Amino acid sequence: MTMLRILIGFALSLVVSSATVPAFAQSTQKMAPPPAIVHLLGLSGICADQQYLYVMAGGKIMQYEISDLKLLRTVDLPELPPPPKVSPKETGSGQLPAPPPQMAAPHGLCASEGFLYVLAGPVILRYSTTDLALQGSVELPKPKLSQAGN
Repeated sequence: MTMLRILIGFALSLVVSSATVPAFAQSTQKMAPPPAIVHLLGLSGICADQQYLYVMAGGKIMQYEISDLKLLRTVDLPELPPPPKVSPKETGSGQLPAPPPQMAAPHGLCASEGFLYVLAGPVILRYSTTDLALQGSVELPKPKLSQAGN
């Protein structure tokens, strides 16, 4: 008799879970995509020159005195173009496939001769190390994809 109860309980749990999975899948498809600022939060890096330590994290650049690690300045990274969107393709069942995993944009820091160079996705930003004022930026050229069979 206990084996029959176990089988009935197992069958009921399968029925309940099979009813909730499609409802959950349907609700997740209707979620809005993350805002464009999310890709900035993944940018991080650290570098130093003779006097300062620079840290890029959370959409900000922080400048520390290298001798005592006292925070001197913080500036926000400028708004950058969001990563390109990939249009979802529908499968034969009418459901959207799972989104591809988010890849971090290329990023990094380099301090040289009074300037801090920041690679933030497709842009190189140039800051003055004395006051962390943005001096200019350059957008990197888009890579050319080679044709198949060449």
